[in-house]
Amino acid sequence: MESHAPGTRFAYRPEIDGLRAIAVLSVILYHAGGLIPGGYVGVDVFFVISGYLIASIAIRERELGSFRLLAFWERRLRRLFPAWFAMIVVTTVVALALLIPDHLEDFGESLLSQPTFTANFHFWERSGYFEPESEWQPLLHTWSLAVEEQFYLFFPLILPPLLARGKRLATGVVAVLGLSSFALCLYTTSREPEFAFYLLPARIWELNFGVLLALAPGLAARFGPKTRELLGAAGLVLIGVALGCFGPDTPFPGSAALAPCLGTALVILANAHGLTRTGRWLAAPIAVAIGRISYPLYLWHWPCLAFLAYGCIDDAPPWATFAAVALSFLLAWLTYRWIEKPVRDRRRLTTSRSLLLATGIVVIGVVTAGLIFTRSGGLPGRFPDLGRFGIDEILRPKVATIEQWDEKGGPPRLGDLSATGPGMLVWGDSHALALTRLFDELGKTHRVKVTVASMAGVAPVVGAYPAGRGPDQLIHAGRVIDLVRQERFREVILVAKWPMYLTGRSGGELDRILRDDRVRSDEPAESIEVFLRHFPDTLETLRSLGCRVFVMRSVPQQPHRVPEALARIAIRGETPDALAWSVAIHRERDRRENEILDQAVAGTGASLLDPLPFLGDGSGTMPMVREGKALYMDRDHLSPYGSMLLVPLFDELFRASGATGDGE
Repeated sequence: MESHAPGTRFAYRPEIDGLRAIAVLSVILYHAGGLIPGGYVGVDVFFVISGYLIASIAIRERELGSFRLLAFWERRLRRLFPAWFAMIVVTTVVALALLIPDHLEDFGESLLSQPTFTANFHFWERSGYFEPESEWQPLLHTWSLAVEEQFYLFFPLILPPLLARGKRLATGVVAVLGLSSFALCLYTTSREPEFAFYLLPARIWELNFGVLLALAPGLAARFGPKTRELLGAAGLVLIGVALGCFGPDTPFPGSAALAPCLGTALVILANAHGLTRTGRWLAAPIAVAIGRISYPLYLWHWPCLAFLAYGCIDDAPPWATFAAVALSFLLAWLTYRWIEKPVRDRRRLTTSRSLLLATGIVVIGVVTAGLIFTRSGGLPGRFPDLGRFGIDEILRPKVATIEQWDEKGGPPRLGDLSATGPGMLVWGDSHALALTRLFDELGKTHRVKVTVASMAGVAPVVGAYPAGRGPDQLIHAGRVIDLVRQERFREVILVAKWPMYLTGRSGGELDRILRDDRVRSDEPAESIEVFLRHFPDTLETLRSLGCRVFVMRSVPQQPHRVPEALARIAIRGETPDALAWSVAIHRERDRRENEILDQAVAGTGASLLDPLPFLGDGSGTMPMVREGKALYMDRDHLSPYGSMLLVPLFDELFRASGATGDGE
C-alpha cells in the first residue's frame, strides 16, 4: 500500500490516490456488514498500485544512478513503520483489557508474527478446520501488509540487477514470474484456497501487473485520447463489476482476481499521459484526501470493527458499526497528520540511526508482549471466574484418521476390545471424532467393539470428494469399504457435518462442497446433485456387505464458538444461554439439508438418527452449557461432555449389538 507524494522524483498522480480511496472504502464497507459484497477485492487494487509505484520509483532511480538498496528499505520503513506501530500499541492495550485468555494468547501469537513480516503465514496456518474464527482477530488484516513487505524485501534484489542487463530481460523475467504465479493461483484456489489467499507466491502476479506497467512507461503513448478514455472507463467498470458481483461464495483469488487487477492496470495506463474523464473523477479532492490516509485507514478500520464485534458478540447495531468506521477515519487522520507524515518527511526520527533505534525498541516491545501473552496462556488471572464453564476440560480428540492408519497400525478401536464379533464401525468426518468418548463409553457398557474411520473435512460418501482437496481424497472412502469387506461389521454409523458438503452454508467453507468426476464447476448447488448421485449408492454398498446402516443428522450449529462465547458473556454478566438459539430456529436452519438427506436415504433401508431432541433443554432452547460445562468445542463439534447427551440416541442400538455379540 505504497504511497507517492508531491516532491518525489516520480511525478505525483492524484488519480492513483483516488484509486486507493476506492480500494480502502471497498474493504471497509465489506467488513462493515458486507455492504459491498465484493469489497475484499480492494486489497487486489492495492497490490497492483503498490507494484506500479514501487517499480516506477526504483526504475527511475536506477536510470539516474541513484538507486541504493539500503535507502530503498529505509524509505519503506519510514512509510510503513510509524502508523503500524501506533496501531499495534493501541490494539494491544485494548486486547489486554477485553480479550479472554484463549484469545489473548492467540493475539500474542499474531503479535510475534508482525516484526518478522510473517502475519500471512500465521493466519494461513490458523485457517484450518478447528481454528478460531476470524471476525474477532484484531490483526488479521496485517496478512496483506506481510505480503507487500515480503515483496519489498526481495523485489530490489531482483529488478535492479535485471535492469542492469537490459529492460527487455527484466520485462521477460517479471512476466514469467507473473504467469507462473497466476498458474499457481489458479491451481491452489480450487485445491488449497487458504494458500492462494494468504501467501505471496500465489499473489505476486497481482503486484507484477503494476511492475510490468512501470517497465513500459511509453505504452500509453501508443493510444490516442479516445482509446485512453475507453481504457480508463473499462478499468473502472471491471473494478465495479468485481465489487458488485463478487461475494463470499466467489472462489478467490483465482481467475476472479483478474477483474480488479486488470481494471486497476487499465486505469493507471489510461491516465499515464494526462487525466482522462475517469482520471479526473478519481482526482477529485475528497477522493485524493481519502487516498492519502488510506494506509492508516486500512490499519485502523479492522481493529475498530473487530473489537466492536467482540464486545457485541452478536451482530453489532448499525449505529455502532457506523461509529466504529467513523473512529477509524479519525484515528487514520490523526496518525497521518502527527505520526506517519512527520516521520516520512524526516521531521521526526530525522536520521537513519534514530529510525533504526526506534524500530529496534518497538520490535523488542512487541516481541516481549507477544511472549508474555503466549507463555502465560493469555494472562488468565485477569478473569479468575471463567473456569466455572469447564473450558479447560474441552480437548480435541486424539484418534488416528484414515490417512494415519498405516503409521498407527490400523484404524483406532474403542469400546470393549475383548468383545466377540466384528463389532460396529463409525465412519465420518471430524464430527465422528467429536463423538469418540460417547462411542467408547457405550461400547464398554454394552460390550461392543467400535472401530472409527474418520477424516476431518471429508464426507463419508463413496465417489465424491471435497472440492478444495481434489479427487485424491477418493482413496479414503475406498479404504473404508475395503475395511468393511475384511471385518464384516454388523452396524455402520455415518456421522458428518452434512450442510458443509451439500450447500457450504455451515461456515461458508465452499472448498468442501462435493464434487465427482462429472462435476468440477464452482457452483455450490451442483454439490447436491453429486450427493444424491453417490450417497444412496454408498448406503447400498454397505447394505450389500451385510451392514445395518444408521445415518445421523448434523449436530445443530450454535451461532458462536461456545466456550469462548460463554467466557465473553460471563465477563458481561449475562446468563450462560443468553446467546443460545431456540430449537425451532435450528430446525429451520437445517431444514433444507435434512430434506436432501431424507431424499438420499429413502428406499435404501438405512435409518436416520436425529440428535437435536436430545440436545435441547426441554423448554424449546438449544443450550450451550449444562451443569456448568460447555456442550460444544466450537460452534458445531460437541465437547466430550456434550457428546454424552446423545447416549439415549444410540443406547438401544448398542444394546442390541452387544446382545448379538454375546450370542456368537
